[in-house]
Amino acid sequence: MHTSRVIGLFSLGLLVTLLAACGGGGGSGSTPPPSSITLTVEDPLGSFNAAAYQVGSGSWQALNMTGTTTKTASFSLNGQSKYGVAVRCSGLVVKVIQATASELPNPKLECSSSSSTPSTVAFTVNVSIDAGLLASGDRVCVNSTNCQSASNTVSIPLNLEAGTRDLLIALADSSNMVKVAKVVKGVNVSSGGSTNVSLAASDQLNPVSFTLPTPPSGYSSFPAAPIFYASASNTGGGGVNASPTSYRPVSGFGSGDRYVALLMASASSGELQSFQFFTGTPSLAFPAPWNAGSLGVNQTAHPSLSGLSRSDNDLRGYQIYLQLTAQLYYTAIIGKSWLGSATTYTLPDLSAPSLLGYTAPSSGSGTFEVTALLSNKPILAADNSALLSFAAGDYLRSARAFTSSYTVGGGNINLP
Repeated sequence: MHTSRVIGLFSLGLLVTLLAACGGGGGSGSTPPPSSITLTVEDPLGSFNAAAYQVGSGSWQALNMTGTTTKTASFSLNGQSKYGVAVRCSGLVVKVIQATASELPNPKLECSSSSSTPSTVAFTVNVSIDAGLLASGDRVCVNSTNCQSASNTVSIPLNLEAGTRDLLIALADSSNMVKVAKVVKGVNVSSGGSTNVSLAASDQLNPVSFTLPTPPSGYSSFPAAPIFYASASNTGGGGVNASPTSYRPVSGFGSGDRYVALLMASASSGELQSFQFFTGTPSLAFPAPWNAGSLGVNQTAHPSLSGLSRSDNDLRGYQIYLQLTAQLYYTAIIGKSWLGSATTYTLPDLSAPSLLGYTAPSSGSGTFEVTALLSNKPILAADNSALLSFAAGDYLRSARAFTSSYTVGGGNINLP
């Protein structure tokens, strides 16, 4: 696939992540931890089955949730700092969070998400483009969507959520590289409305080049970094790559706006990912991969895992995922502070009818993976919406080790 096409796809995916993410926020060092925990479960499609909780290192207990599309339940910490929450959804899906109240005071899990799209209205952006900026094959886009062939005057029909929104107008060449990018802020979007935008020669800012980091030994990466612009209000943004290793600064860039760079590298049993938020010239880096064979796991329905001993200063926690096809889909998120000095962890067996009430597989095969989450922000992997609060200088990185040949009863294995 052509480099520019890949950048375009990555940028669009990042746009969706940033502008449509939902979830609970992480803890804050300046806020005292709560004395009780409230679990929120999003379930607009009615996939919820059961919930359970744990205080400290005590026994798990059933948790009675109330509500319909959004369910909640609270429990006291009784002076403890550690807790666990768990849900079963759609019969076979189990999700667990184990954290301290300081790490995650407001845990949120999702059993289902609405398949409906937000209500939108028809709105038109009329773009006037300086003739000196145009070349054959150029396209003009709004927030990286609904791109139209470029000419001196272009009307771009859109379906947008009503209200005050920011619009990124980008002129891209035939290879999808951005020639001009301009943000128009505070546009009043209403049904049947329109706004006029001009792209002048003065809006074409000089591209900023950056250096791609070398992936760790055994890993390969694409020779490009998708760069995305996001406005301070998180209502406007899009891809702004001027080349695989440069981006086009946005005319109208203001306080609170930021750029985001996405890096990915992969190996036969590992993956590295980095979201770097910045202004100016980014300093890009991959997280350290897992050391070869450093993770040990016994292949059971509720495996024990050893080797959780990463020394990264910015380590926030781990995510463990076990998929036994058509039998069990189990995700556990554990906070660094919850784990403490321990380097081993066992997926909680919550199969009892009095808890989550699922069948623990005695055989079967599937996938198993462990992901380390690293950030300068106090977040856990469950908190996708935390990306919306990230400012220039913030980052979110992950290092994943996995196997696609996990077999229940197959003995001990090592990753990656």
